[in-house]
Amino acid sequence: MTGRAVRHALALALVLAGSIGCERLIDARIERNLTRAQTGLPDEPGLHVVLCGTGSPIADASRAAACTAVLAAGQFLLVDVGPGAWESADLANLPLARLSGVLLTHFHSDHIGDLGEAMTGSWIAGRTRPLDVYGPAGTAEVVRGFEAAYARDADARTRHHGEQAMPRAAAGAVAHEIALDADDPALPAVVVLERDGLRITAFAVDHSPVRPAVGYRFDYRGRSVVVTGDTKKSQGVASHALGADLLIHEALLPDAALRASAVAGRLGRGRLAKLASDIPGYHTSPVEAAQVAQAAGAKKLVLTHLVPGPNDFFARRLFLRGVGEVYGGEVVLGEDGMRFDLAPQP
Repeated sequence: MTGRAVRHALALALVLAGSIGCERLIDARIERNLTRAQTGLPDEPGLHVVLCGTGSPIADASRAAACTAVLAAGQFLLVDVGPGAWESADLANLPLARLSGVLLTHFHSDHIGDLGEAMTGSWIAGRTRPLDVYGPAGTAEVVRGFEAAYARDADARTRHHGEQAMPRAAAGAVAHEIALDADDPALPAVVVLERDGLRITAFAVDHSPVRPAVGYRFDYRGRSVVVTGDTKKSQGVASHALGADLLIHEALLPDAALRASAVAGRLGRGRLAKLASDIPGYHTSPVEAAQVAQAAGAKKLVLTHLVPGPNDFFARRLFLRGVGEVYGGEVVLGEDGMRFDLAPQP
């Protein structure tokens, strides 16, 4: 064999070895991706909370819109599914095929925009029965709309992959409207779901003029989590969050919204100035959320639905300014992917 032939043979061997090594690397990456979901998390003891969307309607590359995952007693539930939330839930390695329900707080687009993706994505992942969707009056209409919008997608997938792999009947959702007068935050909470020791209750919040609007409380094995949804500061929220281990409360910086309104006005953007000036009136400031947490005796306050997103040191300082003066517990500025594990009480 000539020197040139030897060199060619060695080069070919290296290419083949590299190809085999590359294939193995690709296979390993595929395997990691296919096995990364924490499939057993809903069955682990205690309450588990993952923030899947801590942002707002303002575009933010690091934050999806409103979404909080709660896992306990074999259940995997999402409170709201704003745009980007379903991808965020996937990136958090949540067991998508085990999604058992979605709980809607109200019908603003930044809280329901990914409902169709949650319905379809969990079905593709392996959900074999229709998805339960809970919410105030109007939920059935919202569910019907998303089912209609995604019907052709579902039909095509079943035709392509077959009924056994993609059962068409499992693609949709079942709406459960909560029997609660959501216009009155002073009313008692009502039970939404009670199963295997997990108790979920809904209570009215004050997001007026947006009605209906509700928050949710989760109680399981001596631990409790409250998710407010969008609301003004409310004594009703404090009452329903009494003694909660985690109070997950929305927070908006009023000064930032008003400054945005003023700047938009100077730029001749009157419509945008009007919208920005309206926003603080039906949301809660960080200090107000801290006051609610203090009144409730909540052990930890987690701020979410952050407007604007506190993505730098300066913004985080603004969000926390004055909070420690009115609340003695721990305060967390939520970020997408954050997880809280509450062990059961003996």
